Amino acid sequence: MQRTLTISLSSATVQALSAGNLALYGFTAVSYGPVLKADAGYGGGYPLVWFRAPHCLQNTVVTLSDPAVAFISVTPLSENAIVAMSASAPAAVGQTVQVAATGLLTTETGGQPGTISLVNQGSTPWTCGLGADAGSGLAPICAFPLHGNSMDMIGPTAKVLVMFTLDKIPVGSAVSTAYAEGLLIDFQTETARAVGFDIDQGWSWGNRTWASVVAPQTDLGALLITR
Repeated sequence: MQRTLTISLSSATVQALSAGNLALYGFTAVSYGPVLKADAGYGGGYPLVWFRAPHCLQNTVVTLSDPAVAFISVTPLSENAIVAMSASAPAAVGQTVQVAATGLLTTETGGQPGTISLVNQGSTPWTCGLGADAGSGLAPICAFPLHGNSMDMIGPTAKVLVMFTLDKIPVGSAVSTAYAEGLLIDFQTETARAVGFDIDQGWSWGNRTWASVVAPQTDLGALLITR
């Protein structure tokens, strides 16, 4: 499913964003299981920067797609790590992706409802996650440790977090803390949402129940990764 997010900005805000070298960043929420005791935090995982728009217009439209691939990576997980998809395979909710010892990924039809499962058939640990398109090609949206001979289950959601902050964070970066005030938007069954942003007043959305403000320094792991 494709969804569109329209962000309305005043001309003064557009100018201030440009002068301050600020970019629009996007993250998406997922559910994850199982959580092992050996893993710190939220299964040892991180939300990843999904998209970055360094140049915004008065009506900025972002097109968001559901996850289309599962991936593995050789990038060790840590704060600010830039996770690259080393190998990927098409995957949809309810499917299982088998990860061979060689790193070859094979998609199967059987799986857990509401999730995409990744099964490590070997003893080599990987970083794994899902990838989706936000208008500029596939990019990773989350990353978790995939231990040897184990299974991760990752469930996409319809929740997206957007924020404006300094234009210096690459797509795919592991981020655990909100660098600025953001807006968490739940598309639910809708395919389009429209919000506003003012450089001084912050976010506006008519105070409807499908969105909420996220304060700076919020723990993004707790917000965007549910068990």
